[in-house]
Amino acid sequence: MRRGTKIALLVLALIAAAALAWAGGAGRPHPAAPSPGSPPAPPDETKTVKLKLHFVYSGSDHVVTREVPATRAVARAALQELLKGYLGAAGEVNVLPPGTQLRDIAILDGIAYVDFSREFRDNHWGGVASEVDTIYSVVNTLGEFPTVRGVQFLLEGSPLRTIGAGVVDLAQPLKPRRIAPSLYTQLAARLVDPAARALPWNAWVKSEERLALREGFPDALALGDTDGDGADELVLTAGKRVGIWDREAGGFASVWERKFSSAPRVVLAATRAGSRKDLVVAAEEGIFIFGWDGDGYVQLGWQGVSGNIQDLAVGDTDGNGRAEILALFGRVDGAGEELAGGRIVIWEWNGETYLRRREEAFSFLRLLPADVNGDGRDEILAFARRGVTVFGWQGAAYVELGSNPAAGGALATVLAGDVNSDGHADLVVRDEAAPSLYVYSWQKGGFSKLWQGPPAGGQVLGREAFIWPAGGGYPTLLVAGNNPGSYVFLRAAADGWQQQGLVGASSEQVLGFGDVDGDGAPEVIFRRHQLLSNPVQWLYIGRLGSLSWPAPAPQDKAKTPPGQL
Repeated sequence: MRRGTKIALLVLALIAAAALAWAGGAGRPHPAAPSPGSPPAPPDETKTVKLKLHFVYSGSDHVVTREVPATRAVARAALQELLKGYLGAAGEVNVLPPGTQLRDIAILDGIAYVDFSREFRDNHWGGVASEVDTIYSVVNTLGEFPTVRGVQFLLEGSPLRTIGAGVVDLAQPLKPRRIAPSLYTQLAARLVDPAARALPWNAWVKSEERLALREGFPDALALGDTDGDGADELVLTAGKRVGIWDREAGGFASVWERKFSSAPRVVLAATRAGSRKDLVVAAEEGIFIFGWDGDGYVQLGWQGVSGNIQDLAVGDTDGNGRAEILALFGRVDGAGEELAGGRIVIWEWNGETYLRRREEAFSFLRLLPADVNGDGRDEILAFARRGVTVFGWQGAAYVELGSNPAAGGALATVLAGDVNSDGHADLVVRDEAAPSLYVYSWQKGGFSKLWQGPPAGGQVLGREAFIWPAGGGYPTLLVAGNNPGSYVFLRAAADGWQQQGLVGASSEQVLGFGDVDGDGAPEVIFRRHQLLSNPVQWLYIGRLGSLSWPAPAPQDKAKTPPGQL
């Protein structure tokens, strides 16, 4: 079926549904289906038409006149020109997200039904002002035509509610309106502050114990079952030392420590088959693997390296049950865009030695292995300022599977986890350039934006983000607020995204989650504000209760409208 026929049917379905809802079905006349019509005749190149384009940015509506070849499809031509952007006094201005395509447009009874590709939502920059700019650039541009009284937005042929923070409700047609700074303030006031109904810390943490650290607070914390007893150990990095703390006789004891010649990077991975995690440590001396042999922790392997290690990651990229070690070498260039002379080296530990699987030139800045497409293998998510590129093992080589220019820059907070319970990892991004949290899911060979959270109370969210694996039936995101000790919980429930605020009493700072007592439920590891002059620094382990959740926030539901084929 041709795309024009599909959107005509969709328009008919939407209008019919609205008419039934308004009239209660009581004999009101139903609008007739619009005729797709014949294709427009080829334009006469000697004739032109002038179009008024509205580029909304910086709190103002900048009207630009462009002359294009005469065409009957003037509304389509106007949006195509809007997609090209505008070169203003401050430089190039783009009001529509990169990669956006106009799939179709139809005008019926004064409403322009505009169908954009998924990049219109998925690649949007985020933020209140940017959302207003994008939406009303389209609405005010189409409002220049006398046959258009309002604009109804569609995404890949389906209705949508928002493209970002949710300040502009796209469920109903929008009318052109005057742009002024007061409009942004008015729309931003609609955002719900999830911290306004914040719970106290003890509503979540039901009991706690603490661990005394007499040599200062650690620089980094990792959690994992390193000895195979079913409980997670705490792996602490402080200065040049790495140590393992285990739960013993109702408390915690240091069971292993190693000092290196430089500050080490530490990750945990099942380099041997099974669920037990080994320590992978990168320092100036090389890359080490330490693991439990039944009696204690021993060095399993070592690999000498040359060059600066920019990032270290682990993941089972070929699906054989053993994690590979991925090291990114090079130094960030002066602009912070990419690695100068960057290269990636991938090793596999076969139980006796390192096997170097790949070494390639690689200009990305960060790595995140995760099974985002559900094929049983970890894909390699590589981040740079230009966005994220996904590579996957195809039996003989790593092949680029897709990319997204808007999903996380070089300084973004990124993590992966199944937040919507669909069986494969999703990408969570607290971007460096926008005050919002994004959740992406891999669909049809690319990332599709599931949700974008507004900033709490109009402020920028913190850069710390975690996945709480037992959030009352659904995986739950925990994101730091802009104030010390404040957090926001987010989860994808069956009927929409839910938000709940949390406020600590003593500037609590969450460090991670782990099942340190082996009871099958994760504990939260956190710290409280303490003076550095204290002789002992305390690390806290909290046992968690369930949360009470408010009603879910609206979300886009990509269902096929009635009548669409």
